Parts: sequence; C-alpha cells; structure tokens
Amino acid sequence: MRRYVLAFIGVIILVLTGCAAKYNEDEIIGKRSDEIVSIYGEFDSVLGIDVPDENGIYRNCSCGYTIKEPHVGFFGTSDEVLFYISFDEDGIATACREDVRPGG
Repeated sequence: MRRYVLAFIGVIILVLTGCAAKYNEDEIIGKRSDEIVSIYGEFDSVLGIDVPDENGIYRNCSCGYTIKEPHVGFFGTSDEVLFYISFDEDGIATACREDVRPGG
C-alpha cells in the first residue's frame, strides 16, 4: 500500500511539473529582445517589423512563440496559439499575452 501511495505522489509531481508554463511573463518583462532570443530561441511569429536591427534587437513590434499547435479534428480546426511579447522603441519587453496567429 505504501508503494502505491508513493507512486501516486510521484505521478502527481511529474504531471504538475510537466504542466508548468514554458514562458514566464515576470522573467520576460524588462528584458531586451536579443536576451529573450538567447534564452528561448528565434521567434515563431513577428508582427510589425519582421527583422531585427543590426544588433539583433526587435523594436516597436510583437514577437511570439507557439504554445499550442493548430489541430484538425472531427469537429473542426483549432487555432494556433502563441505567446506574444510586445517590445518598445528600445527593444525592451513591455507586455505579454496569449493570442492566435493573425490570418489563421
């Protein structure tokens, strides 16, 4: 019985750890876009200026990472969901949001 309880607790911990969000808004806000790219990799979507400047910094735009792929199912298609980060004129992250990719 004791083994089953420990196994159950272990499974719960694994499930909860696996469900943690990959992108932490509190750790992103205030960082430059090039710092974010060095941590999480290249953006999957860019709204606004689609290329970084000569220093690798995105300015005055929103850049996103895919957090949920689109899924075609029996009852229709779900949208791709992205975690977007908004950057100011200095390339500093000012806000984050989850949204669908424009244009589907």
